[in-house]
Amino acid sequence: MTRPTAVLAIAACCSYPLLSHLGAATRDPLWPAGGIGLVAWALLSVPYPGFRAVLLGLLAFGLGVGLSVVFPGLLLFTPPVALNMALCAIFAITLRPDQEAMISRFARIEHGGELPPDLVRYTRVLTGLWAVFFAMMGMISVSLALWGSMNAWSLFTNLLNYLLVALFFALEYLYRRLRYRHYRHLSPGELLRRLHTYRIFPRHADGS
Repeated sequence: MTRPTAVLAIAACCSYPLLSHLGAATRDPLWPAGGIGLVAWALLSVPYPGFRAVLLGLLAFGLGVGLSVVFPGLLLFTPPVALNMALCAIFAITLRPDQEAMISRFARIEHGGELPPDLVRYTRVLTGLWAVFFAMMGMISVSLALWGSMNAWSLFTNLLNYLLVALFFALEYLYRRLRYRHYRHLSPGELLRRLHTYRIFPRHADGS
């Protein structure tokens, strides 16, 4: 992916909360459908660069519009819940005994090899905390969709949810820098630059 395309992809993903909020404010599903199409293009532009990603993004937009006709409100309420619960599952599934925890794999990238035992324990616990965090965000979204006002739901799902993720990340980073200051820690920017080595599929806990 070229740098301009990467910038556009990031902007496309960041536009979704705004488009989702516009959909909630206007009760018009075309806004979140457009956001889904942009996010689909951004995610698919890595494995399918060029015209194919644009076409798939348009197909996602069309599918979103079609679903909104059959199931009114689906595009407004479902994506935030689905995203949080999917992230919860992605983190939680790596806590199985035969798997390496999600955060442990990120830590391997940061430290460039095997992790010391104390960091293995810490990153495994942190993976569980992230899973619980995303589950809580999903449950709050469901509760607001069922019993809250549209404004309260939109405020939480399109703003507070993301701010809480950033706050959790920042506080954990500060705690880790203090608690494990005897280890070298990459800055968030340096870590992002190393993520091209990240393995999508979990590795076994024995490192095989």
